[in-house]
Parts: sequence; structure tokens; C-alpha cells
Amino acid sequence: MQEPQELELRRYLRSQRELAARLIEGESLAQVAPRFLEIVANLLRWEAGAIWEVAGEDEPLQLIAAWSTPELDAEPLWRRSRELTFRRGTGLPGDAWETGQIALAPNYSQYPTPTPRFEVSAELGLEAALAIPVPIGSPEKVLAVAEFHTTSFEAQSQELMDLLGGFAEQLGSFVARRRAEAKSAEAERFRQHLAEVVRGTQDAVLSKDLDGVVTSWNPAASRLYGYGPEEAIGRHISFLVPPDHKDEEKVILDRVKRGERLDTYETERLRKDGTRISVSLTVSPIRSPLRGLIGASVVARDITADVRRRRAQEFLVAASRLIDSSLDPIETARTIVSTAVPELAELCLIDFRRPDGWLGDSVVAGANPEMAKRLERIRREKPLDPAGEHPVAQVLRLKQPMIWRDLKAPEVIDKVSQGADHLQLMQDAGYNSAAVVPLAARGRTIGALSFLHAHGDLRYDQGDLDFLAELGERAGLALDNARLYQERDRVAKNLQRGLRPPHPAEVEGLEVSVIFEAAGEGIEVGGDLYDVIPTEDGCWILVGDVAGKGSTAAGVSVAVRHSVRGLTREIDEPDEVLRRVNDLLLSGETLNDFATAMLARLRRHGEVWSIALASAGHPAAVLATDSGPQLLGGGSVLGAWREANVERHERALAPQETLALCTDGWLEVGPVNAHQGPEAFAEMTQALAGLELDEVTERLRADAVGRGSGRLRDDLVVLAIRPRATSGSPEAPRAVAVSA
Repeated sequence: MQEPQELELRRYLRSQRELAARLIEGESLAQVAPRFLEIVANLLRWEAGAIWEVAGEDEPLQLIAAWSTPELDAEPLWRRSRELTFRRGTGLPGDAWETGQIALAPNYSQYPTPTPRFEVSAELGLEAALAIPVPIGSPEKVLAVAEFHTTSFEAQSQELMDLLGGFAEQLGSFVARRRAEAKSAEAERFRQHLAEVVRGTQDAVLSKDLDGVVTSWNPAASRLYGYGPEEAIGRHISFLVPPDHKDEEKVILDRVKRGERLDTYETERLRKDGTRISVSLTVSPIRSPLRGLIGASVVARDITADVRRRRAQEFLVAASRLIDSSLDPIETARTIVSTAVPELAELCLIDFRRPDGWLGDSVVAGANPEMAKRLERIRREKPLDPAGEHPVAQVLRLKQPMIWRDLKAPEVIDKVSQGADHLQLMQDAGYNSAAVVPLAARGRTIGALSFLHAHGDLRYDQGDLDFLAELGERAGLALDNARLYQERDRVAKNLQRGLRPPHPAEVEGLEVSVIFEAAGEGIEVGGDLYDVIPTEDGCWILVGDVAGKGSTAAGVSVAVRHSVRGLTREIDEPDEVLRRVNDLLLSGETLNDFATAMLARLRRHGEVWSIALASAGHPAAVLATDSGPQLLGGGSVLGAWREANVERHERALAPQETLALCTDGWLEVGPVNAHQGPEAFAEMTQALAGLELDEVTERLRADAVGRGSGRLRDDLVVLAIRPRATSGSPEAPRAVAVSA
């Protein structure tokens, strides 16, 4: 008869063999868990068990399987278990996970930490439990927790506890192995999927080793760079790098070796045909599970068109400002060609259509000034035949931009060369590629604008034409504007004479002093205006300002001034006159017919004058009196609303009192921090009121010029009136003071 100890050992061995067989055959933890629970529970002679899987450090335990003897219906316990969340340190399974050691509860009611399933266990008669981490040891390596429950606790032998530890180690190895296999299978599926994606993607994808040698090359890379995989794989990546970027690849590889990833790195690369393209690169390290960092993957996207559009827009904005900075035709032409070098070309020139129809009188700029001078001399000495085959002649005949990608081709050289000296220049300068666009404006052909790449690998292609053609359109317009400048300048100056009377009219009993200082010249003339209109009993005083500058603004100003002159013959109320002017501006043909105005009707009553003053959005007038200055303003701009908002003021003007008016050229002069408000104008006028009237206006002018550091940014009108001193009878009129 066998000894109990021997029987127990046999039971242990049988259980171990059966568990090993199950783990060999099993495919997943869920598959082997029920039998594992049954084997261990039978060894313990306990009635129920469950296995929880660790899904992640921050995730709760997941109940994988549960088992109980046929005599015990443990479903209420498992149902309650599924309702609860067990994290590290929560309940018996959570304690085993947190410590990495077996958690034992010989008596549920005396367990030191909360046991959320105590009531359910008590109803089932389960008084004791233990939880085994899988495997036992470091908490960070715990992959699962096996727990067991019993109705009656009996201490287990150390041999059995050691065996349970071995079982947990075997189950842990099984779980780790299956997870690794699943991850490996998933990685292989992902690798195959990624390979298919790389083959099918529209982005160029290549890989290189840590020495920069190309190891893979997808079809899109062939389309982008022009090389097939058999030409690219095995070569150093530098065959794609332009000479002026030669150090770039070393910098990229150094960063890859440090494990860095480069996102959206914009640079340039060379195609097989020599064309330079702009690309956006994403460079990522490639790591092998066994060898570590082995290379880098490079995803390249062609952004040539985007870069061209962005650079073109930036260049056009900057170039437009420079091109329009002069209204002298030759200076404008030199600005155009100089602006293009070296951003767009190594040589840039304008050939003008001469009165005899030939093409010459050229203006040239170059990265090499000596080459530019030689070409300009050749063109001026040997103008181009408009019927010839030279690219400039072809473009002007066809009236469309064209490119010549290779100026070194023999058939092209024959058409471009103008003789031995020009051919020598082409060789010395290294003519490579050219783009030519016509210059025309307002239906008139001016000439042609040519861009040349010399030396290097730069070539023009069709993608450049739209941008260069737009630049040509702006250049043509700028040149034509310069041509028209003198005529428009003369017209503007004639209009400016209409903004003010040649001399302010004399008004009996009033002193009038006027400063009119124009800030602009020619077509930059502003729209400030004034007028003094005598009447039998006094006069009208007008000061105004029209929106904008140039001949259009000057024309509106003249119309306002002469309309007021006409209306004051029929209407005696200044506010009504301005309302009629508002109607006139609303009927204008442009959207910018706006004006501010101050119109005063002055009548003499013995030594005292009455003022009826109408204000429409203009800077306030100032009445300087013994008791202090009064501001008379208000209303809103004319030409903006159907119903004009005109503010009316009525005052008396006593002897030695001064009425002063100005335009915003006095207020808004100099930097913003030097601008003044109407109160400052009133304060200064009041302070100067004791001086001669022409001294008052001159000092007001001097203050504005000083704030502007000697330069006015807008036209300036300062007008002041004052009753003349009398001694029983009206004093003879004195000359009116005016400065312009």
C-alpha cells in the first residue's frame, strides 16, 4: 500500500504533466485557462477559480475564464466580478498584481484591504481565497492573475505552494510566448501591408543605410527622379543632391544616427535630366529588432509647383513695390531687370521696340556686371530684326511667352547668336536656358523681357511661364505708366490750380490769412481745397478735403469747390449747401467720391460779424475768444449716406476774435505718436490769437512741418479770419496775407 506522501507526489506530477500538455497544445490564454484552473483547484482541493489578464499598466484586469466544481454554482460571484473594476491594489487580484506575490485571504472577513465581493462570497459559503500572480516576481512582469476560492481553508504544504509557483511561471511563459508570436505575426502583416502601400503610394519612398547607400526604391521615386530601381539601388544618395547642397546629406545622416526624425524638410533635388526640383522630405530612422538602427526611410513629395507659386507671390509683391517706385522710363526699366537678378535669372534684359520697328535700346542687369555691360553694348549696337529667328523676335511675333530649355544646342545657338562677339559672350557667360515674355500695356507693344540662366544646372520649364508672364504684364504696365507720367502730371497740375483761387479774395472789414502747402507733386497731388467767396454783406469761407490722391481726387475737389460757388449764389444757408454737395457726390461715377467740408457764411453787422457754420465730418474749426477757444465741428463725411449729417453752429465774431480752420494735414503729420487732435489746434490758435493774423497761420504751419521733420505727409490748409479794427468807420482793406 502506497504512503500518503507518495500518493500526493504522484498527484502533483500528474497535474504538472497535464498542465504542460495543455500549454503545448493551447493557442491562447482563453483556451487553456479553464483546464489550468481545474488542475490547480484540484491540487488545492478548492471549489472555484478564475483567471484575470493584464491588458496594460493603466488598464483594469480583464476576466478571461472562470471555473467551479459541479456542486457549487459560482455564477453570482463571477457576475459580480464582471461588474467590478480591479486595478493595481484593488481587491485580492489587484493586490497580487501590485506586489507580484501570492495574496492569501484565509478569512475574507479579516482581509486587511477592502474585498468588494465579500457579501457574494459569504452567501456562497466561500470563506477563503488566494490570488497567484502569473508569473510570481516583479510586479512589472505580471501578465495575469489566477485566483481560487474555498469554503474551508486549510494550510497548504510548502511543496504545493512551490508547485503553484512553477505552474504560474509556466503559464506566464506561455502567455509571453503567445503575445510575442501574435505581435510578430501582426508585424509581418503590417510589413507586408506597408510594402504594398509603399509600392502604391504617389509619394516617392526610398530607404538608405547608415552610409547613405540606397537600399530600396519605389515606383513613385522612379517617376519623381527619373531613375529606375536598377539605376538607383546600390548608389550613394548624393547622386540626387545638387552641388550647392553637398553638405546637406551628411547633416541628415548625422541626425538619423542620433535617432531623430525629420518632418517636412524642404530642400531641392536633381532629376536624371538635370532639372532641379523642390521636395518636402520626411526622414525616419529604420530599426531592426536584432541589429538596432540600420538606416533611414525617406518619403519625398514634389512641391516644386507650390514653392514656385509661393516664391512667385512673394517676389511679385516685392517687385511690384520696386517697379512702381519710379516714373522715369529708363529708371523703371533698370529697376525691373535688377530686381530679377539673381532671384530669377543670372542675366535679365529688356529689349524695346524702337520707332523704326527694330528691337534694341536694351537695358541689362546681371549677376556678373561685366557680362551685363557687354550684352547691353552689343544690343544697342546691333538691334534685333523683328522678322528674324531670335527668341525675342519670335515671342513678339507670336505675342506669347516662350522658353528655351537648352541654349547650348547647336540649332538654338545659330538663332540666338548675333555675331562673333555675341557668341563669345554666350560662351563666357555660360548661357544655359532662357525665358522670354512680351511687354505690352493698353494695347501697345513695348518690347520683350528676357530671363537667362547662366552656368549651373538651372533651367526654365513650362511651370515658370505663368509667373514670368504675370511679371511681364506688371513690368509692361509700369513702363507704360512711366511713359504716361508727364502727360498725367501736366493734367494733375492743371487740376491742382482749380483747388484754390489764385489769390484769396479781399473781404471788406475782414483780415484773411491762408496757408496752402501741397505735400504731393504731379499725379500724387492731394484733394485739400479752400475758397473765399465775397458777398455784398460779407463772404463765404470753404475748407474741405476729398478722399484719395491723384488726378481723380483733384477732379472731385475742383467739382466740390465750383459746386459750392454756384450753390451759394442761390442758397443762403451753409448746411443746405453742403446737403446739395452730398447729392452731387452720391451721383458720382466712382465709389470713392467722399469729402469732408467746413462751410461758413459770415455777415457783417457794424463792428460785429455773425457766423453760420456748417460742418460735415471735417476737423473742427476754432473760435478764439477772450473767454477761451470754442470748437465748432461735427457731422459726417459727404458722399457716404443719402441723408447728409451736417452740424450747424451760429456764433458772433467780435473784433480781435479769430476763427481758424485747418485740414487733417495739420493734425496727422509725422509719426503716429506726433499726431494732434482738434483740441491741440484750438489750444495753439488761442495762444497765438494776440499776434498778427499772418503770423498765426505761419506759426501753425511751422508747428506741422516741425512735427513732420520737415516733410508733410498730406496737403495742408490753414485759414484764419479776424474782423479788422475800426475807429468809427470801416478801415480801408489791407492786402490779404497768403502763403502757398
